[in-house]
Amino acid sequence: MTSRKQFMVLKDAEQKRREAATRLAKSKPIKRAVRPVAIVEATKPALAATEPRSPPELVPQVRDSLVALFQDGETMPSEPSSALLGLADLYLHAAKHRSRHIAMVWPASLKTLTLVHAVATIARWHEGDKQGVRGLFFPAKTNVFHPLNHIHVARTTILRLANEFVEVSPNARVTRGLPDKDAFLYSLSDRSLPNVEGEPFNPSLGELLPHFLATPEFAAWRPCDDHLLAQIRAKLLRRAHAKALQQLNCAVIGAPKTAPDAIFALDGRMSEDELRKACRALAKVSPPEVVLVAATRVVRSEALGWKARLSRFCLMLEETFHEKPPGVVVVTDEPHTAYRLKNELWERNHKREPGARWRSPHEYKISGFPSVVDGVGLHPAGVREANHPAPREFDVHLVDADMAKVTNKLVRIADTVPGGKTAAVPLVEASAYLSRIAALPCGVRHMSQHLSGPDVSDRTRTAFDWPARMGAVRAFEKDVGVGENRPALEECLTRASKLFENYYEATPFAHKLASLAATAAVGKRRRIAIVFTSALYRRLAELFLSQYSQYPDNIRFEDFRDRVQLLAARQLEEHLDKLDGMTLVFAGLNEDCLRLLVTDDRVTAHSVLLLTQRTGQFLRASLKPIVESFPEFKAFKPRLESVLRQLKDLPEDSSVLSTADYILPTFRVELSSEISSNEHQTASDCWAIQLANGTTLFRRDSSEVYVYDPDSQYASDSGFRVGQVKSLEAGNKLFVMSGELREMVEQELRDAGVPIQSDKTFEAALRNYHEQVQKRLAIQFPIGSLADKVRAVREQMLAVAPGLVTELPKEQAMRHWIDLGASSNTPFEKLRPSAPLREAAFKAFAQVLGFSALETAYQWQRVILAVRNSRRLDGRHVSDIYAYMLLQPESAMANSSIRRKTLAMLFARARESVATVEQVGPFKEVRQ
Repeated sequence: MTSRKQFMVLKDAEQKRREAATRLAKSKPIKRAVRPVAIVEATKPALAATEPRSPPELVPQVRDSLVALFQDGETMPSEPSSALLGLADLYLHAAKHRSRHIAMVWPASLKTLTLVHAVATIARWHEGDKQGVRGLFFPAKTNVFHPLNHIHVARTTILRLANEFVEVSPNARVTRGLPDKDAFLYSLSDRSLPNVEGEPFNPSLGELLPHFLATPEFAAWRPCDDHLLAQIRAKLLRRAHAKALQQLNCAVIGAPKTAPDAIFALDGRMSEDELRKACRALAKVSPPEVVLVAATRVVRSEALGWKARLSRFCLMLEETFHEKPPGVVVVTDEPHTAYRLKNELWERNHKREPGARWRSPHEYKISGFPSVVDGVGLHPAGVREANHPAPREFDVHLVDADMAKVTNKLVRIADTVPGGKTAAVPLVEASAYLSRIAALPCGVRHMSQHLSGPDVSDRTRTAFDWPARMGAVRAFEKDVGVGENRPALEECLTRASKLFENYYEATPFAHKLASLAATAAVGKRRRIAIVFTSALYRRLAELFLSQYSQYPDNIRFEDFRDRVQLLAARQLEEHLDKLDGMTLVFAGLNEDCLRLLVTDDRVTAHSVLLLTQRTGQFLRASLKPIVESFPEFKAFKPRLESVLRQLKDLPEDSSVLSTADYILPTFRVELSSEISSNEHQTASDCWAIQLANGTTLFRRDSSEVYVYDPDSQYASDSGFRVGQVKSLEAGNKLFVMSGELREMVEQELRDAGVPIQSDKTFEAALRNYHEQVQKRLAIQFPIGSLADKVRAVREQMLAVAPGLVTELPKEQAMRHWIDLGASSNTPFEKLRPSAPLREAAFKAFAQVLGFSALETAYQWQRVILAVRNSRRLDGRHVSDIYAYMLLQPESAMANSSIRRKTLAMLFARARESVATVEQVGPFKEVRQ
């Protein structure tokens, strides 16, 4: 049924059906209750919430209804993980029976819970349900649907389902019909799209499934038809094709009332009144069948009072959709969180009116879902999930019991204050700060040195300042008071200040790290790999280890550096095959580390965990219930018990469960976005960009920025398009380089052979470039006079790029590109880049000298353009360089040897670094 003729028959039949309905309505003026064209339930109503009931058995159905899903840039389909399939089954079960559940997904969180809805609704298509699932998601960020724009569905599968359930005439296979959907799906036929070689035109989930987002100051749910098939339309070269495709997007598909397969999201920043208003509006339109509630680590770390907020939201759903409350699936990634949330829900339930209470003990039952696949829950076809890893014994080292006593005591004192930890914020923040200090893989001076750079924001420097934290605690004690605990508080502050001084050269964590690294010096065959929770900590550790002076027998790090490999956690999985035989040292844990430690057989026995005591206490509290109360994780039990045996003697402290995490606490570095107070007062072309996250950026009006806009025909595969600051509008999704992403990009460039030295100024970078040119010239052209070398360089440049024949200067003019002997003694004010003027010529020049394509792009952006344009704002400009190399349409990194999986991870992190523009304009106007 994919021919044009059949498609027109379908449209004619649909038109006749509507005309008949109109005539019938006119001929019968008697008023009747008209059933709206909306999502209608085919299942029987669930029992009243007040009646005890035994839960119906969950029947797996998603695995038999899989479709081919492709991630960006992949030609082979990915496979959903078992955790994703299990959650989708639970989601459908909750939608059908209106049941309520807590799903504990561990050890790897799913980063894109909206994919659960997508997989579940496609399963309903296979059953002949053309209306799919109507879902609601909370709490959401404004980028909640972005990942769906980069997961594609095989177009042939969509058309097969369209043929199977077409409603030109009554179709017995259709369980819930929606004739308007036929025209929408058939717009993907070969007759509707041009035949372009190499372009499959597979629609993304984001443009195929209607989705709606409510934000603060919500007024009404608005149509989303503009987004339907928008990415495919952007690929079409002929406007006539794109226009025809848009016309076939029925308004019914994108309307909140009638949209099939729709998912509605509620912004986490909305007040409770706004949430209630949005839910009431949805109840009037057409209520959801199921609600997905995120209680993952990311949500908990960003939402103060998350437990009470999520609990109130779950109960509010029953009040708002009282006629038929939706099913609920709460997703969390830590057992203690699951128990706390369930207890909170039941405590609130007991306080409700008797007629509104649940009585079944199965309400919000906690179920475990083993998750061993990182990211969105998709893995390459043919890759076997590590659901049954081999047993392993690990070695655990704990440090810093002294600081743990101080941090735990601060939290206990905060608990005694009226209002508890919520009121005593300065004490809790001081405790968290000291925990981060204790986890530094270096000394305080190394971190201070890093923070002194021009690219680091004043806010970050303040966050690292212990006197500022101590001052806030003293101010709290003076204004509010801690009662009889004042002497204990003073003792804590005195002890913390002393420890802070002791950590100037190295923390106990760093000392132990150096000791472990030195084991590689014992024998030439001993090799270790140290894994850090962040790229920043990896770099700080490298600086510390290279300067450490207390190695045994007066050895230096350089003496055994070749037998020690330093990795960021994000790099570990792709490097594991190359680390065969190496001892792994985990310098702290995060989700990536824990997942691989628990599930991957490539992690060798007696790998080492280096933890602070506070982190160890939380890890024990997390692993113990998994071993004792969740049979779903039985396969991981031998490895978990190995760790637990070595944590059993830690002192008990319940406070860590509410204020800590097994993830090593780290400092996050924010990059400075300001030009300078003087510059934005005087520069006529300086614009201010106010973002929804509260940040204000200052840029020249002609500066290039990257906007996340996958629907644009100018967007790259990663979803970003280039624009100028003066072209920005309110509502645009602007990329802002985070400190962590910058560290990750720098590390990947270093690993690819680019000589990144982020602490260099423009002067040092330019001098380093001149040194590189002289060294490479000596290697590539070892003999001959300077004139001979210039002539040879010119000839080889023309051989590499014949099109430059009319652009290259004469040999005499080219001498200054390589005659750089005097540059080292030239003052920077008089020093020039001494390089080709145009990028094409520079690329050819660099290629002849042996620079890699990636290094060439870096040198052109970091050195030549930077100095040539007199851009001295090192920090921000360097971040702009990395953004250019990663996100430009012809990305230098995407076209390099960097692995696709690594690039996909970087692009995903870039999409997480997107903020919504609220106001933009000339500095003086925005300020007013």
